[in-house]
Parts: sequence; C-alpha cells; structure tokens
Amino acid sequence: MKRWRVHFQEVLNCPEPSASLNEEQLHNSLDVSMQDISQDEVIRVINKLKNGKAAGVDEVQPELLKYGEAAVPYFTRLCNQIWGSHTVPAEWRNVIIIPLPKKGDLSECGNWRGITLLSVPEKSLPALC
Repeated sequence: MKRWRVHFQEVLNCPEPSASLNEEQLHNSLDVSMQDISQDEVIRVINKLKNGKAAGVDEVQPELLKYGEAAVPYFTRLCNQIWGSHTVPAEWRNVIIIPLPKKGDLSECGNWRGITLLSVPEKSLPALC
C-alpha cells in the first residue's frame, strides 16, 4: 500500500498553477453568469448522469440524484453555496484510486494505471458553472 501511495502521488500530483486571476479579471475575461444556479439547471445536469457508474468516497450513486427528486432542492442549495463561496467541500478532495494493469511486468508500478473515483455530486458541479 505504501508503494502504491508513493507511485500515485508521483503520477497524479502536480504543482498548482502560479498564475491567478482576481475576480475583476474573471468577470472581464469569461462570459459567465454570476446568477444563482436554478433548480431547472440542476435537474438538467442530473438527468444527464449515466446510471450504473461507481460512487466515490461519499457513496452517492448517480441514481440517487436522478430518481430522488427530494434531493434536488438540497443539491441546488449546496451548488449555490459552493458557487457563492468559491470553495469546494473538503470531502470532495478525497478520492478512491483503483489500479488497473497495463502490459508488461505487473510487479512494476509503472505498468499500472489508476482510475480515480470522484464524488458524483462533484462531477456534476462543473456542468452547472
């Protein structure tokens, strides 16, 4: 496990970008609506989720959001909190990495690739922005 951790930290971690934009630059450079996200927008994005996909650490299945209509107002409120605060929940930074073999000597970590399982709500958020 320690070796896998080191391997995937080397492969997946990269330095953060050094350039940053202030809020005025963002407003001037991007054609983005700063209005709250509506429930209709949330429903449209949720309906595009594919069934049967693996859940992330939070164990939220796509079907829970698609068929759990009661979740829409809560998810809309969460999306608007994230949108307004510019802060993603810390729990969404936790992922599950599943190593899959490639060709070659499987005792070498470089002959494996990782599939990252993200939180389903986290994957939905960029489509709303």
